[in-house]
Amino acid sequence: MKSIQILVVDDEPVIGKDVQRSLQALGYAVPGVASDGASALEMTRRLNPDLIIMDVRLNGELDGIETAMEIKRSYGTPVIYLTALADEETIGRAKETEPYGFLLKPFNERELRSVVEMALARSVSQERLQRSRERFASTLRSMADGVMVTNLVGNITFMNPLAEELTGWLADEAMGRPLGAVFKIQHPGGGKAPPLPEGSGGNVSRAVLLSTRSGAQVLIEDNSAPLKDENGSLTGLVVVFRKRVNETDPEAEPALAGLVEGIGDPLIALDAEWRITYVNRQAAVYFGKRPEQMLGKDIWDEFPGEVHAAYYHEYYQAMTRRERRAFEFRTGEKGTWFEVTAYPFGDGLLLLLKDISSRKTDEERLRKVEKLESLGLLARGFAHDFNNLLTVLLGNISLAEVKVGEGADVREEIEMAKRATLQAQGRVQQLLTFARGGAPVCALADPGELLRQFMAARETAPGIRCESDIASDLWWAKLDKAQLARLVENLLRNAEQAMPEGGVIKLRATNLPANSSARAELLPVGFDDLDAAEDYFLIEVMDSGRGIAVDDLPKVFEPYFTTRQDANATGIGLTVCESIARGHHGAIAIESNEGRGTTVRVCLPAVGTAREGGARPEVERPLASRSLTRVLILEDDAMIRRLLTTQLQQHGYEVVETAEGTRTVARFREALDKGTPFDLLIMDLSIPNGMGGLRALEEIRQLEPNVVAIVSSGYSDDPVMADPRKYGFTAVLPKPYVPAELLGLVGSLAGRGR
Repeated sequence: MKSIQILVVDDEPVIGKDVQRSLQALGYAVPGVASDGASALEMTRRLNPDLIIMDVRLNGELDGIETAMEIKRSYGTPVIYLTALADEETIGRAKETEPYGFLLKPFNERELRSVVEMALARSVSQERLQRSRERFASTLRSMADGVMVTNLVGNITFMNPLAEELTGWLADEAMGRPLGAVFKIQHPGGGKAPPLPEGSGGNVSRAVLLSTRSGAQVLIEDNSAPLKDENGSLTGLVVVFRKRVNETDPEAEPALAGLVEGIGDPLIALDAEWRITYVNRQAAVYFGKRPEQMLGKDIWDEFPGEVHAAYYHEYYQAMTRRERRAFEFRTGEKGTWFEVTAYPFGDGLLLLLKDISSRKTDEERLRKVEKLESLGLLARGFAHDFNNLLTVLLGNISLAEVKVGEGADVREEIEMAKRATLQAQGRVQQLLTFARGGAPVCALADPGELLRQFMAARETAPGIRCESDIASDLWWAKLDKAQLARLVENLLRNAEQAMPEGGVIKLRATNLPANSSARAELLPVGFDDLDAAEDYFLIEVMDSGRGIAVDDLPKVFEPYFTTRQDANATGIGLTVCESIARGHHGAIAIESNEGRGTTVRVCLPAVGTAREGGARPEVERPLASRSLTRVLILEDDAMIRRLLTTQLQQHGYEVVETAEGTRTVARFREALDKGTPFDLLIMDLSIPNGMGGLRALEEIRQLEPNVVAIVSSGYSDDPVMADPRKYGFTAVLPKPYVPAELLGLVGSLAGRGR
């Protein structure tokens, strides 16, 4: 079996190779990685891949969207967009190319597998449908019989060449005309054409005289059969006929009603006064009446008044203009969605109602997913810019704090400003985590101490008492401290909102050793994916509130789902929690009884375990091979460059600034040539309209493989921030940061300490 071939297009070589390795690990063949639009077009022509994963933003004459558009036009290869951020205009442009999916950086293997499998399944389905259509049309055109196809009301939609020859009508001229105006038949002896045998299903023919367009008469035999869609609903009629030599006597024909009764959807006929003249069985079942009870009634009396007001215009247009109209229609009390096709029929209308309620539910779910994707794209750009501003604010507040001294009158105000800035950082992180659930920026930490500090500082809602039981020997873990705080805050806030009249919330944190009986007792459901051979620690938040209904429990982690009715209810809190737990390779589950409270359990991997004697693990610190004095900065924000330079120069470092990656590489090369190399790089990841830190470092490492580099970015969910060493960086400094964090990290790398 031929393996699926996927072409990766990304102008960041490290990311492109990373995607290639991930796809190969999933069993796909990746014949190459293109770095720009021109090479992507050439490789598509040469390799004919089954799927393309395309970065939206590419350097060169063609960006990713323009390249995808050209590939679609020339080769029809399905494309998945890979992107880190985009504005609304870019998102809109991307959607116009009808991509087979979006993959938002950073992504994990599960997300990659899901998007690729869905895209491939859709591609196979489209190919089968296209082949089926082509075979059907080819078959009809090449048949030795005349073939005509009509829509539901009998207007011609297709004629093959032999039908043109036998009737004297060209297909273009016959399209849209009633079948009886082109296919004029009568009994060979004169009078009305004989009927087809009932139940013949198109297998028994009859002999009739066909009057051609020129008036000549041709003896033919014909048969017909209803044309149905994949759901069994009648969509029209197929008529097949040929010249006949020997006449046969006909028998009985089924009436049109016999055909339409077999339609799987409601069908209603109306006269010019909106009175019902016919309903099939399905329509009667929907309205809960017998057909005879509906005949002669005004159609609008069968629906609530608001339905009449909302949809009358659509029906009126079809009735007065005598043209086919299709629209979606919600019936009110039952909440059923129909796709209505209204055909002029006599002096009234024929209405075919196709139930699309399940499709509308799926579309609503897809819209929510697309909102999350769009929000994720926009939130990343917002978070980056906002974190840059917060870095400047925090830096200057900290510098002002040093300048005013310990006893200054404004000391308290400065401290409040610093706390508010850090809270703003948390809000940005919440938006980013909700919108995308990116990889956390983890560091080794004591979760027990973090939880105790958080609970001591948190203000509880009126009428609520919080009790905490945090194990004194809770194991250490690799955590994103801000995300852990956000997770606990959301769980506590949900618990408070579940007890509007007050109550007690209990927070408990304990160790869960590998293969222990305690795990089975504490984790009854929802944690099947956890590795039994690994150690975890458990956080539980318990309330005695109103609980969650059984039917609602499976939906609590869905975006925007909420049972609260107040205006502030967003339905994103538990989505954020689930995203954070998953990002830390842990799990979250809820146990609840309606009216008896809720318990939320979160399991996260531990690294300081009982098998190690419970000892505090040593914190890994990056070490440099020599004392550092000369620092090269890559940062496009002028205010941050100034802040970095001021802080480092005040502590004795020699600093050179650059605003774009190509200039950074050039300055590094110049320093090497002069024999005065830089000892440390501090590099921003994203440089608009220029080379970013990742690519710049890749080029610099070709000059000096052992260079010491710090990555610093406002994109805290970027995979480089989560695993800097994998991408060649020595350490990570997420924005925003205070001067003490910057100087402490630089000092540790310089061997100076603080």
